[in-house]
Amino acid sequence: MTTECRRLTDYGHVFAGIDRWNRTHPEFSIPERLVSQNVFAPFDGMDVTAWGGFENDELVAFVLGKRLTEAVPDFADGTVGWISLFADDSDDDTHLASELLATVERDMAARGVTRLRFGGDPGQFLPGVPTEFDTLRESLREAGFSPDGTYFDLKGDLATYESPPRIADVGSAWPNLTLERVGANTEPLFAFLSEQFPGRWLYEARNFARVPGGADDYWLLRNDGKAVGFGRTNTPESGYRGGNVNWVDRFDGRVCGLGPLGIDEAYRGHGWGLWLVATLAERYRDAGYDHMIIDWTDLVGYYAKLGFEPWVAYESFTKELDRETAR
Repeated sequence: MTTECRRLTDYGHVFAGIDRWNRTHPEFSIPERLVSQNVFAPFDGMDVTAWGGFENDELVAFVLGKRLTEAVPDFADGTVGWISLFADDSDDDTHLASELLATVERDMAARGVTRLRFGGDPGQFLPGVPTEFDTLRESLREAGFSPDGTYFDLKGDLATYESPPRIADVGSAWPNLTLERVGANTEPLFAFLSEQFPGRWLYEARNFARVPGGADDYWLLRNDGKAVGFGRTNTPESGYRGGNVNWVDRFDGRVCGLGPLGIDEAYRGHGWGLWLVATLAERYRDAGYDHMIIDWTDLVGYYAKLGFEPWVAYESFTKELDRETAR
């Protein structure tokens, strides 16, 4: 049997790699729209590379990687890289999977990457490795990756949702608290994020706002007219389909997603964050949605106050690369 690892540089081979992922992990199957969005239309300043592992010229393993080509302040620079997807159906005797990972690491290191992480990339499919993927987790460990955190997607039932009284009372205690869509005028959103969350969340918002209706998925929380918080919601039909609705096909009924969200540091402790979530849950309930997903969080106890519970668990893996890796 002949084996080979090589970069995938045409549309058909990349989609063949995605198909390999879908057949290996059908419960996390990636639709064509997400491939077009997250792979072929990446965020500004992102470099996307795909690799395939071949046995007798048949693609049996696939890796999708990303790296920043320019620094994003307060987030990351070109020394950070990501493995977005890794699927392997190779013959164990060929050791092709480990060879493919090593090829990816050398390529990333040669491009200046010193830290490689699985998942959590800008425009991500997954925040980490689903904990049910035992084989994938073991492959990463064998390749020298180390687990460094656990995160969750949470689900909430909107059909019968009612805000807890103490959360509903926040609105009464702060009568000038309002929540409104951002819409076409993005200046107030960008100004708030630049001041309070100038890293990844600002970077994401600028990229989301580039697509039709992208800014309409953002909400600004105001008190006496002053922006004091923000949140982002989206649905499978949104102009930009965010990661919190990646796996909606696993649900019956209409699904929406929430996140990220944040409150001005000077105004925390009043319950405004929970009120923001509860208000959006009620609005989407009234709009006919059955489920709400909050993705990629470790604040399980916080959102449990509103009835959200863990749905999917992920383990984060990282590996430090050095100059020797590039040889």
